[in-house]
Amino acid sequence: MTDSDNSTTLPSVTTSRRDRQISKASGYFDDSDPAILLQREWLRAQHVSQVLCRLQQRLERRVLNAGVLETMNQEVDYLIACQAEVEAATAALKLQDRLPHVPARSLLGIVAKLEIIAGADRDIDDPTDFPWPHIWSVLNDLKRMAGSLPIQRPERSVVRTQCRRYQAIAADLVGPEKHAANHRLERSPWVATNAE
Repeated sequence: MTDSDNSTTLPSVTTSRRDRQISKASGYFDDSDPAILLQREWLRAQHVSQVLCRLQQRLERRVLNAGVLETMNQEVDYLIACQAEVEAATAALKLQDRLPHVPARSLLGIVAKLEIIAGADRDIDDPTDFPWPHIWSVLNDLKRMAGSLPIQRPERSVVRTQCRRYQAIAADLVGPEKHAANHRLERSPWVATNAE
């Protein structure tokens, strides 16, 4: 057997404990990694969808408890809230669909991609079935080696803007009462005060 001419060593993909601690403490991560940016967009879309879901649930309660004369306006508001939630959830799903086409440029980018995949499994009937526990295991291993991404809550103004955008889209889809509904949306305290 002859010796191999290939004597270069591959760079290590693991990071030292000190580097991980510095990364975690400073909140530093590669802000230009497309996978991390996609995860931020996806988290924001998920948050907006949850805010709109809570709004829709509140309005549903009001419709069920309303008297006959109040019902029509509240039903329109409720229909708009339902459609707005659908629009926001669809936006989050479209971001998930982009995931296979977005390259990760770092270990934290891979963590970000797996966070989206594992986060999306919450909608699956039984997250204890294969492959979900396995994916969570890989994600946790990667986090131990590379660190975690900092948790960033979207700013209230961004959430409000997104909620109003989806409500406007929904008002256009709901029907002839949209002009009155749009006027109410501009004055609505729900999005402004409950956007977290």
